[in-house]
Amino acid sequence: MENRRKFKRESISPHLKVAIPDSDKSFGAFITNISGGGVEVYADHRLEPGQEVHLYISFETDPKTGNDEIVGGSVRWVKLFGSRFLIGIAFKDVNPDNHPILSGFLDFVGT
Repeated sequence: MENRRKFKRESISPHLKVAIPDSDKSFGAFITNISGGGVEVYADHRLEPGQEVHLYISFETDPKTGNDEIVGGSVRWVKLFGSRFLIGIAFKDVNPDNHPILSGFLDFVGT
């Protein structure tokens, strides 16, 4: 098949771990979309609207590098999607000083 793209296309899939503050519970989730206001994630675990979470976001190829940026979040909504969940999480206080990679990515995508 002929490639008709003008520009090279790269896939990006930030790694995400959702952690529940003041507990030892955490789980991985897939980011389905992201904006300056927050993320929509696809996960096996249900969260509750209003629940506070910590998001460990890594743009590294290997998520085990420890180069995560940790962002506070608040669950805004939850929808059952098949046997899993779509979850809307609002960011809390994303800023270039504490989250330089995420902030740069959000600037790049124009949020």
